[in-house]
Amino acid sequence: MSYPHVTFQYNIDKDISNLKIGLAVAHNGRNNDGEISHIVRVYDANPTDEQLYAYVNKWWGGREHLKPLILEPLQSYWNSVEHSFFETLYSNMQLDSWYEVKTIDSFLSIRYGCGYNEKENWFATSVHASSFRNTATAMHEIMHIFFHKQWWNFCVSQGIESSYIWDIKESFTTLLNVWFEDLLIDTDFGYPEHQNLRTKIREWHQEKDDFKTMCEKACLYMKEHPEEHAKWKV
Repeated sequence: MSYPHVTFQYNIDKDISNLKIGLAVAHNGRNNDGEISHIVRVYDANPTDEQLYAYVNKWWGGREHLKPLILEPLQSYWNSVEHSFFETLYSNMQLDSWYEVKTIDSFLSIRYGCGYNEKENWFATSVHASSFRNTATAMHEIMHIFFHKQWWNFCVSQGIESSYIWDIKESFTTLLNVWFEDLLIDTDFGYPEHQNLRTKIREWHQEKDDFKTMCEKACLYMKEHPEEHAKWKV
């Protein structure tokens, strides 16, 4: 079986897209990461595209030479674990296919937080993080992308609304700490709102390592515990 390949690169449009993802959840009440907080102080909470481009270009300024110093070691380490990662992910998430995904692009961003786009098959990594931290981010965001493709509609069929499916998707990344303990240094902690569900998922995993069964239980859990929804994600 062939697997998708991840390419780490820089693109200013995607850098700004990642900033916009951060600004969007900040509007809903989530605590900002450092770069988003600074943008809000400089421009207010609704900067224009022109302002964001100016901000990003100024940020990189004389730092352009740092891009390959960040991206090349990251790509090198990722290449060494990519096959093992995708092989395990495919099996453990019970994926039916790779959904015609041959390449996944990762774009370096000046933001601390990292978003993704499951329709365009890309995600962000952070200039502020190490290669090992960004590898953990890559695994986290790729798991999200394939959760959308394989399990999102399944959750819909269980009667779960989209905002609660988002909580479920985020909570399942706790399994990265189990599946890839030998490849990761950093721990996937998740959001504070999801700690109870993440604990449950680890318990269910110990009882029966079956993703569909765990997904069914997670859907039921969110029906019974709607108060654990992250309110800033609408």
